[in-house]
Amino acid sequence: MRRRRRIQDCQCLQTSTLATPLTTIPTFPHPSLYVGNFNCQHVNWGYNTTSPDIESLDSWATYNNLGLLYNSKETASFFSRCWNVGTNSDLAFTSLGQDSRLPDRCVLGKFPQSRHRPSLITPPRLKVPAHSDPVKRWNFRKADWKRFCLLTGESVERLPPLDTPDIERAYQDFCESLLSVAKQCIPHGCWTNYVLCWDRVRDPHRSFIRAPVGTASDRAASSLLSRLQQKKQVRWEEAVNSIDFSHSSHKAWRTINKLTGRSGRSPRVCPISANSIASQLVKNGAHKTSDREPTRLVSKELSGLWKIPTPEGHSICEPIRPEEFAAALRRLKPGKSPGLDSIFPEFILHAGSVLKSWFCHFLNSIPACANSKFQISGEEH
Repeated sequence: MRRRRRIQDCQCLQTSTLATPLTTIPTFPHPSLYVGNFNCQHVNWGYNTTSPDIESLDSWATYNNLGLLYNSKETASFFSRCWNVGTNSDLAFTSLGQDSRLPDRCVLGKFPQSRHRPSLITPPRLKVPAHSDPVKRWNFRKADWKRFCLLTGESVERLPPLDTPDIERAYQDFCESLLSVAKQCIPHGCWTNYVLCWDRVRDPHRSFIRAPVGTASDRAASSLLSRLQQKKQVRWEEAVNSIDFSHSSHKAWRTINKLTGRSGRSPRVCPISANSIASQLVKNGAHKTSDREPTRLVSKELSGLWKIPTPEGHSICEPIRPEEFAAALRRLKPGKSPGLDSIFPEFILHAGSVLKSWFCHFLNSIPACANSKFQISGEEH
């Protein structure tokens, strides 16, 4: 029943173009499809010569705003047993609308008891999803930074005091507090099928789904495609304006390669295997003598240096001032990968002033614990 209903809604015409002039073929409004043998030959279609009627065919297609569905990489749609050659006598023209995308034509396998191969013509999809890796990511473009700043300022009350002896536990609570607030204010997840800017055209898409078949549906589809193209144009301009060679040429060239479709360098195969590297590391760590006395002397000397009073005018031993901490945050670049603590630079940059002040005092309290081993963002201090 569904197939019959679709056939009734479509306008179909069957005619012979071998003896009928092209000017007598009736035309239909967009979308329409013209399929058949137009009694024309061209070298680009797999023929050895070009027929003189090709000019009339080209003029007819140009006048009616039609596009040819042909791919030279596809198999020939007709195979002549007499000449033992394959040609493309079965042509298909489609009307061109506002959307420049053409339907996809695929030549299938051999049909039993026939020299013609069937062709499968698929109309272009309204939305083409891009397959992405199933890895969860933070969508900072849709983050609510005002709420994030407010909640991070309130989370300071739940953090341990700065004079706590367990600094590692204090930093762990700090990271957990940031991640907890980030989950409330920043979308976090992954898309298996992602469509660029699709979330901003949901209302036109609902109108397209509810519109009846006919002129209203075509108008809703055109409105949806135009809105989607506008959003993609805005994203394109943002990507082009973000190209900056003054700080990082690697990021700029990566953006240019994405825009132009040029692939990067092919990965080089390392001639040394991972097992041989691991074996060498094990050999380097296997010392013949197990004398730990030099290590103990260095640790004892370092512990004594931390206990020396701070000399006057010595800036290295002085605590970090708030203006120095603010200047360091201004030099912090967003868009960088996190460390082992899973804290992105955006979390620190958009945190509340109270939390930034707590973190500054926390960094000043670290040198007081000389015997504690502490790790921040993958670096041991």
